[in-house]
Amino acid sequence: MPVNALLRDEESGHSFIAVPALALLRHTMNDMQALMEQPQAFENRVLERLNAGRSVRSFLIAAVELLAEAINILVIQVFRKDDYAVKYAVEPLLHGDGPLGELSVRLKLIYGLGMINRSEYEDCELLMALREELNYDGHEYRFTDDEILGPFGELHCVTPLPPRPDFAIEDAELRNMQQLRYQQVVRSTMVLSLTSLISLISQKQAFKK
Repeated sequence: MPVNALLRDEESGHSFIAVPALALLRHTMNDMQALMEQPQAFENRVLERLNAGRSVRSFLIAAVELLAEAINILVIQVFRKDDYAVKYAVEPLLHGDGPLGELSVRLKLIYGLGMINRSEYEDCELLMALREELNYDGHEYRFTDDEILGPFGELHCVTPLPPRPDFAIEDAELRNMQQLRYQQVVRSTMVLSLTSLISLISQKQAFKK
């Protein structure tokens, strides 16, 4: 997927631009440096952004954007940060046409350097793949649809999801209440699980076991 890929949330009608790696680098080296020193502030922002995603599509868009920020926090740790190095060495690497222009490549870099473990790497890949798939799928899924629960159930970071209630009861009002309650519980589980994953990745340190 191109770094500047346009994503659209059908529920809100808003368009989202995947932030280029170069812009993220500049943002990361300034504001995100402070957030590295305040892990709770970053975690709170992640939780707030994810919780604001009412649809599955907007939730995944926010999740991958935040994941990109967390990955970039790690990527810049391995590079020199003086002005000359950033301008002539680091920026060309992270430019859209550069070898690290794609998020998937930067993810492979931090995994190859041992900055994240296999479970975290696989979770990131699965989230990116699911977001990519929904980008070409016009259907609006619910958090409790099998097409969503299936992939999320494969994530290492997700705590066990609650069992699906018996929706075969005759009382329509009670059935609707159970469905709504189940939807809320599943969504909350996803929000908290991904907040934990993204925050954990952002707090890692290069070359430190």
